[in-house]
Amino acid sequence: MRAILAAFSATLILGVAASAYATSAPAPAASTAPAAITPSTATSPVPGSDFKEPNLKARAGSGGIVTSTIITNAPLPSDFVMGSPNAKLVMVEYASLTCPHCAHFSNSVLPELEKRYINTGKMRYILRQFPLNEPALKGAMLLHCVGAQNKDKYYVFARVLFDAQNKWAFDGNYISGLETIATVGGMTKEQFTSCLASTEREMDVLRDKKLANDELKVPHTPYIYIGNEVYDGDRAVEPISKFIDAKLAEINK
Repeated sequence: MRAILAAFSATLILGVAASAYATSAPAPAASTAPAAITPSTATSPVPGSDFKEPNLKARAGSGGIVTSTIITNAPLPSDFVMGSPNAKLVMVEYASLTCPHCAHFSNSVLPELEKRYINTGKMRYILRQFPLNEPALKGAMLLHCVGAQNKDKYYVFARVLFDAQNKWAFDGNYISGLETIATVGGMTKEQFTSCLASTEREMDVLRDKKLANDELKVPHTPYIYIGNEVYDGDRAVEPISKFIDAKLAEINK
């Protein structure tokens, strides 16, 4: 996994896609902002935020220890999993690909958690899609297509989409941006078009989001569960690590 991430993400997608964006992608325009999809109480910060923790209140029933099987039985057959199958502790993150706080978590926090817990076999990580608007929905569909072809590349593409978020997610021509990332990553134009045109795949993503909204009442993104409990602290390395260490201590008693 680490070798694929290093080779594919660092040397291929990030470099070539950045070059492609610089020469071909139009600048984001406020007048062409993508429309929101199915209404949700979940929110994401506006582009360009400084990534301070938002003052968000959890919805009733969304916090604490959870008993929903979509968390307690994780990973589910539909999940893409990072980490050793022998790791007893499981972290589940609900995220939207157009959420700047989610991008910040992916770019600045998750890599350190990988080093400390995922790559060392102590914890498994699952990224689930909770799209907040149309670009995030199409991005989620793309990730599902990629994961179906190669489960390891699901996380490679997720990282690239978050890393390049400000280059595609807030642009009215976001489909072109997604296509650039997809084709540089090895997907043909025909495969990309077929992927995003699939009504069945779109309904799968939206059905999973509705299930999370109904059973977990996800209030915002990113929303994180660690060891069947909501993590509601600061989304920074040290506070999350402290929480994870406590969970690992419980498991290893």
